[in-house]
Amino acid sequence: MIEDETPFIQIVFEEIEEYGLYDHKLKLFNLMEAALNGASGKARKEIDELWLEIQDYKEQLAIPPDEEELLLQHPNMCV
Repeated sequence: MIEDETPFIQIVFEEIEEYGLYDHKLKLFNLMEAALNGASGKARKEIDELWLEIQDYKEQLAIPPDEEELLLQHPNMCV
């Protein structure tokens, strides 16, 4: 019986797509290739690390920019 649980690799891929992390997408494809070529243990560990990087990125998006960051992003804007 096949479970209705979404595969982890699909979740990682969907998060990469949602946030436009194209470097991460390339890295994920390379890790999947490595897994197919016999380095599955190492690839799994690196996919887990990739997942943590994505989660860190999402957390950073949730933090509003401070005055200094706003000035860096928009130098002509008065804060």
